[in-house]
Amino acid sequence: MPDIENDSLRANHGATSRRGFLKLSGTAGVGAAAAALLASCSSSSASGGSSGSGPVNLLVWYWGEQEAPGMKSFMQKAVARYNSQQSRVKVTAVLQSSDSLYSAFAAAAQAGKGPDIQYLWGGTQALGDVWLGYCAPLSDYIDQNWLTTNIPQAALAQTNWGGKQWGMPFYQIGTAFPYNKKMFQDAGLNPNDPPTTWDAFLTALSKLKKVGVSPIGAGFKDQYLGGWLASYFGQQNFNTVDDAIAPFKGGTQYSGPMYTEWVDRVQELVNGGFFNDDVQSINLYQGQNLFTAKKAAIVTSVQPQITSFYRSMGGADTVGVMRSPAFGTGKFANSFGAPAQVLLITKFSPYKEEAAAFLKFLHTPAMMQLMYQESGAICPDNNFDTAWFNTDTATTMWHRKQTPPNFWYQYYYHLPFETNGVDPGLQQLWQSSGNVNAAVTTMRGAINKWSQQTPAQQNAYKNWKPLGI
Repeated sequence: MPDIENDSLRANHGATSRRGFLKLSGTAGVGAAAAALLASCSSSSASGGSSGSGPVNLLVWYWGEQEAPGMKSFMQKAVARYNSQQSRVKVTAVLQSSDSLYSAFAAAAQAGKGPDIQYLWGGTQALGDVWLGYCAPLSDYIDQNWLTTNIPQAALAQTNWGGKQWGMPFYQIGTAFPYNKKMFQDAGLNPNDPPTTWDAFLTALSKLKKVGVSPIGAGFKDQYLGGWLASYFGQQNFNTVDDAIAPFKGGTQYSGPMYTEWVDRVQELVNGGFFNDDVQSINLYQGQNLFTAKKAAIVTSVQPQITSFYRSMGGADTVGVMRSPAFGTGKFANSFGAPAQVLLITKFSPYKEEAAAFLKFLHTPAMMQLMYQESGAICPDNNFDTAWFNTDTATTMWHRKQTPPNFWYQYYYHLPFETNGVDPGLQQLWQSSGNVNAAVTTMRGAINKWSQQTPAQQNAYKNWKPLGI
């Protein structure tokens, strides 16, 4: 795990910098750029696509070491391998910090000079930069048949917009609850059969609390836990992706059980005292560190981090993984979140075809195996070989991913909904004067404010026809 005191990585995979950048730059220009993009999506934009026969220096700005320790080692080895096979192309990969990932790319895009390939967090956190006009359509440079044959549709869906594929899925961050099997056993629970329903979950939490551990370890001081809770629970009454994004398109109110029952469920967890007592006084990753400190039985986490837990805490004897307990009645009640972080070709790159070739190289079997070996991260590719796995948790999460739907709410809603609605709304549940109605009102207000202030960005949502998952 990264040193949290020195790295500002936050709950939605570094959204501190993303959020801060949006606050500084505003979002009004996003929608206008998106409108122009949509108008041009019917024709291929291949200008500057290849350098001809001259030397090519390809620059990659990437991220990932912070949530998948070993990603830097993987990228260094992958680049060295690729360069050794090339006569005219030389790739240079530069690891970015959490603080500057988005702001540095924005500055480069506005200057028209910088990386040829840019890493971004997936879904709408990548499409925001697409709508700003910073990226070139991936599907203009990689054959659509190759994409659909090799990449799972659920991974493509998160950054497919306007009839084009924009992001190349780089690695997936399967989301689940790691749990301490020994604590389960001490509480009289079956360590190999974690709860799958909400009632069984509450019963298990009550038993864990009685043996003197925090049933759920978490930190909400930095306000980023909300995105995780919304994505573990907020989708359970949805039947389609269109259900998920309807309130952001306009015409559908964020109200009623379909959209807000999950807030009642979070209130049950708060009222039951199932979080650590200092949840409001520590940050998200400090809360997750309660798991490795053996002070919490369950935490929020992603697959590469869970692999790290498994490898450092005693393997299958100590670490298990459970999916979100189901309470909803929608088709997404038992969905599994396996969102993909993405690499995109920049609009200003003169080497788009060469960039596309390197992205395809990262999906070769040797590179996918190397990535898992070095970082524990899984490349979302239909050719990934599960024989490479060496942890039970990775195998378990892989099998769950094979049964659709695969859905992670955070990568489909707009970010201001989280920063101005979900986070402050849920924090009210820990306050004596707070309640579910007040929390939902805060969330609904964030959607209304966003739609009023940035109607053109809402139009980008209206023009978004997500692939089925």
